[in-house]
Amino acid sequence: MMEDNRDNGDRSRLSRRRFVQALGATGVTAGLAGCGGQQAVETQTTASESSTGHPATDTATPVPVDSETKQRIQELAYVTNQALPVLPLQEKLAQSFQTTDDWTVPSKDSPKTQLYWPTEWLPRSGAWSQADGADDTRLTLAQWAVPEDSQYNPWNGKNFAEPRRMLFDRFMKYNLAEQEHEGYLITDHSLEGQTLTLSVREGQTWHNGDAVTATDVANQIKLDIYNGGSLGQFVAPEDKGKVSDRVTALDETTVELSLATSANEEILLAYLQPKYLIAHEGTYGEYVTRFDEAASDEERSAVLGDLSSMTVPEPVGCGPFQFENADTQRTLLSKYEDHPDADAVDFPEAEYLYMPSNQKRWNALINEQTDGSATLFMPSNKLTQLPDSVQVSLIPRHWGLGLVFNFNEEPVDDPRVRKAIAHVVNRELVAKNSGAGTNSKVAVTYPSGLTGEFNDQIKNHWLEEVVGEFETYGRGEAQTEKAASLLREAGYEKTDGTWKKDGESLRIPIKGPAGFSDWVAGAQTVVSQLQQFGIEAEAVMKDTSTYWGKDYTNGDFVVGLQGWASYDQSYPYFHFKWLFDSWDAKNAWNLPDEFEVPVLHEQARDSETVTPATLVSELATTRE
Repeated sequence: MMEDNRDNGDRSRLSRRRFVQALGATGVTAGLAGCGGQQAVETQTTASESSTGHPATDTATPVPVDSETKQRIQELAYVTNQALPVLPLQEKLAQSFQTTDDWTVPSKDSPKTQLYWPTEWLPRSGAWSQADGADDTRLTLAQWAVPEDSQYNPWNGKNFAEPRRMLFDRFMKYNLAEQEHEGYLITDHSLEGQTLTLSVREGQTWHNGDAVTATDVANQIKLDIYNGGSLGQFVAPEDKGKVSDRVTALDETTVELSLATSANEEILLAYLQPKYLIAHEGTYGEYVTRFDEAASDEERSAVLGDLSSMTVPEPVGCGPFQFENADTQRTLLSKYEDHPDADAVDFPEAEYLYMPSNQKRWNALINEQTDGSATLFMPSNKLTQLPDSVQVSLIPRHWGLGLVFNFNEEPVDDPRVRKAIAHVVNRELVAKNSGAGTNSKVAVTYPSGLTGEFNDQIKNHWLEEVVGEFETYGRGEAQTEKAASLLREAGYEKTDGTWKKDGESLRIPIKGPAGFSDWVAGAQTVVSQLQQFGIEAEAVMKDTSTYWGKDYTNGDFVVGLQGWASYDQSYPYFHFKWLFDSWDAKNAWNLPDEFEVPVLHEQARDSETVTPATLVSELATTRE
């Protein structure tokens, strides 16, 4: 599956569906596994195994939360577990590739490889360097878009190419092991009341020699908010005309955000951390001025139209490498000697070769034409062809394949049918077949909207003391008796091996994108299990662009394939926001506003009638 080109952490602004539409069909031959997103560094990896039977990544240092916040998280997890708006099937471990013939890199089990992504962060720290006596002094990677057609305006979603990872600096790092944000371009931060203060790294310059200042950082944040970025819900939820007064540069190195409401610091930082600083004054300053001076939504819409249609083929960056040139086959970058990390980078050039399909990237690694890949799904029959010099790291993604139910369609509008499906499906077998021998998929134990299967954090932290209240629905087995009881309760009877109601067979068509090869394998496994149980199930795999752009968008499915969590983040808020308060949940899945679910914590809610989106909103504004 192909790599995600979104790194701004704003899933609500551009859903996965719309992202694929923006890409078009090119390069979507095997889907979006290995999606980009929130990056992490210096995580701790051990050779032990988690209770899932997969290699355990010791990223289990729990996020510190107060009891009120934890109860809200557990309540939302319980609603998810009991109502099943989606059926989470598996979590993904992304494959990341590094070569070791001409390069010295950390071992695949090293804590330093457990980050998003090694090709981006390791060179900055000197951990990806030239091997002694190496012939290769240029790091060679791959990009999806034609290099000469690539551009670097992030607010124009088309062809925002992979060289951005070296051309620009992110605001912060995220340490998965410690579950803490670490300074980078933003060296420090503080949240006092409703004021968030950011400190900008001193001594950094743009590639044309201009100083990087707090104004640049403020402009980046402003443009993201004006473009619908998620920070807007905290800065100017009612009126974007207030953005210019609430995001300000106090001096050359200090940015201040005046929030309209109290906010959870973990959520604020998660929205800020993945952002690249791209808003160079000479390129984007006029748009910031026009937005700031706009007197109406109509005027701001006109500015946004101009900004989103602008292309930037030769960017002024601020990262450790600067743009040199691009042709039909390659983008060439050279080291920027004035970058703060320049002394740690020991190779003078990096290049990105045009490789618009997974197959081309597989062959390039097999034939040693590229030196690595940030993330790329490679099946076992290709992995066995890799030379010994190529190592494969597995990196937790906090995201994976799920079944989404259309609540406007029978029979899945009935929770008993959804639960019966969950009891029938052996998720371990789905993960095994979907992973194609790569061990890159981990079956979900508790369908709850929580991620962390690879380190047991769901059971031992998020569901601590209440895990016994949660239904597994049979992680590694088909619980057919429980499923049969639920279907009988819903009015179905099994006749001649088929479940029927009022003479009509129980039919479960599952739609998905044909190009997502691992998802197709997972769907076929689900269908086979349902058929063996007596449900007339079928896999209806559609052209990838047609599925995302038409069937899924229009809610033209009974059961669909979709990621069940927010692949940009690990903090539970983002997953529940996706499940209960996203465009997809409201428009594609047609989720109702309310569910009837027993109360888990009386302190969190006092009625079995629950509006999950309200709990999500409360979680966003809870101070920890």
